[in-house]
Amino acid sequence: MFGRILLSFMLIMFSTQYMMAQDTVRVKVLGKNAVTVVDGMGKTNVQVGDNSVDVNSFDNDTVKIRLGRRTIVFVDGWSGSYVDFDTLDDDEFEKWTGHRPKFKGHWAFFEMGVNSFANVSYAGFPDANWMDLNHNKSYEVNINFLQYNIGLQKERNTIGLVTGLGLNWNDYRFSNKNTVVNDNGVTAPVYLTYDNQQKTKLNTLYLQAPLMLEFQIPVNKSHKRIYLSGGVIGGLRLGSHTKIKHSGTKDKNRDDFNISPFRYGATTRIGYKGINLFATYYFTPFYESGRGPEMYPFTIGLGLVNW
Repeated sequence: MFGRILLSFMLIMFSTQYMMAQDTVRVKVLGKNAVTVVDGMGKTNVQVGDNSVDVNSFDNDTVKIRLGRRTIVFVDGWSGSYVDFDTLDDDEFEKWTGHRPKFKGHWAFFEMGVNSFANVSYAGFPDANWMDLNHNKSYEVNINFLQYNIGLQKERNTIGLVTGLGLNWNDYRFSNKNTVVNDNGVTAPVYLTYDNQQKTKLNTLYLQAPLMLEFQIPVNKSHKRIYLSGGVIGGLRLGSHTKIKHSGTKDKNRDDFNISPFRYGATTRIGYKGINLFATYYFTPFYESGRGPEMYPFTIGLGLVNW
């Protein structure tokens, strides 16, 4: 009895449908196409979810396999066999697939930059300059884990919108011997007296999302492009802490320090292939109004490993 129930369940869960059309095989899972194989006219297409792999036999000696824009070429000739790799331009991609490639923007997977503050004012505070930074050691690191692209052209794929989600870490390394505390709702400095103090810094973590308009200029082949993008970026603070390292000891203090919980600003990028330069300036003050000195963070850096 149990065996029959199990067999019936497996047949419902995994059903394979063959020869839906001539030279076509479809594998269905829960009623949906999981794998589709189409074989004909010297070309085989394998569709797995949203991913497509084409195997094209141009003659008896040459076979090409396409995955996205990438191709692997196997050649068996008079001088021997060899394997070559290539990247399809837009025209070649259209010949393979029958349609133009979609717009693909650049929201770099990994970015690293240098932090600073602009338009700094300590008005209303008895002490000044306690937020001065050691810029050589004040870094921003971004891990952008999600990207969406929206093409704005029907016949081309060089202009579009880019958005997504990422995590933004900022280290603000103080140049003076002080840290900061939340003193009755106001951020204030605390001066340190450690003889062998090694570093003191403030760290923030934000969840960030951009909305950028991107323009691409094809170079040589149409898949190799210079791109320029710009737009707005917003962030939600997830955490913040100070850290003091001295005498082999690390002291951490986790608090909001009256740092703005939400922020927005302008961001821009210019790059080629997998590398870009970026700059971001926030219109939201670093501290909430009246709870710390007025200053506006900005970052200039380098992006690598684009989606």
